[in-house]
Amino acid sequence: MAQEFKLIGGNQNPEYKQVRIGSQAYTIGDAVMLDRTSDGVDVIPATSSTVTSNIYAVAMETVTSSATTLLVCIITPNQYWAADTTNAANTNHNEQRMVLTDKGTINNTGTDSTAGIFQQTGVVGTSRIVGRFLAGYSAA
Repeated sequence: MAQEFKLIGGNQNPEYKQVRIGSQAYTIGDAVMLDRTSDGVDVIPATSSTVTSNIYAVAMETVTSSATTLLVCIITPNQYWAADTTNAANTNHNEQRMVLTDKGTINNTGTDSTAGIFQQTGVVGTSRIVGRFLAGYSAA
């Protein structure tokens, strides 16, 4: 199964946008973060070091590394996403804040992380959770 984020609900209409990318392949469901350097790229793949002020969107199309743009769904805190996990999904982790393992997976260690960018609110199966991105909640 591909590791991905999938929008499953929220109380507003999703916003889609074309963003500039460079020399990077993306798959539907990849999380992307803002590229704050002064260049011709708007986003780069999210990583385990992504912070809440930089998490930006989820890819809505698959593109090769030769593509120059990518269609994304802008992340808001009012959306709920299904996400693949590194460890077995566990309802005891509900409300914990978690960091990413990579652009398609949440690192659900069972310990709340103040650096977390995703808050688990539920479980879907043994390796998938539901939650929300904590987008824009820090200046880090």
